[in-house]
Amino acid sequence: MKKNHYFLSFWAFVLLNFILVACKKYDEGGPINKTEKNLATEWRLVEYLNNGTDKTSTLLITNYREAYSGNGVFSRSYTDKNGSPVTDDGRWLFKENEKTLSISNVGSIEITVESGTVSSSSFSILRLNKKEFWYYFINGNVRHEFRFVRN
Repeated sequence: MKKNHYFLSFWAFVLLNFILVACKKYDEGGPINKTEKNLATEWRLVEYLNNGTDKTSTLLITNYREAYSGNGVFSRSYTDKNGSPVTDDGRWLFKENEKTLSISNVGSIEITVESGTVSSSSFSILRLNKKEFWYYFINGNVRHEFRFVRN
């Protein structure tokens, strides 16, 4: 009888650990175990926060979009402050248990008058699900948060 109790306890522990690992989520929502599947699409920027304050209305760029393909290709497009279309292509990959997104081969963006030109090669993911994608990066002691919806 005691052997059965230990056997059942062991399998209950294994099952509980599996459930906890499978249910890991980003800080603001979205299951980590579906990260690549959820990310691989085109996203449209709907909100920009600067140190937690909504600064969407001050953006110098319009129609900002990011696209991620399943084979690691990254592209972004937007219209700059002069009305010129801009497109950048690069590469992406996950780091740190899929909570950080590394972007390479893209330049900086003049985002607001206040912030000037910003760039980052590492984004911390806050939320990623089928409909929303939020991330932030720190540049010049300022936290820049981008909130996207599926295009």
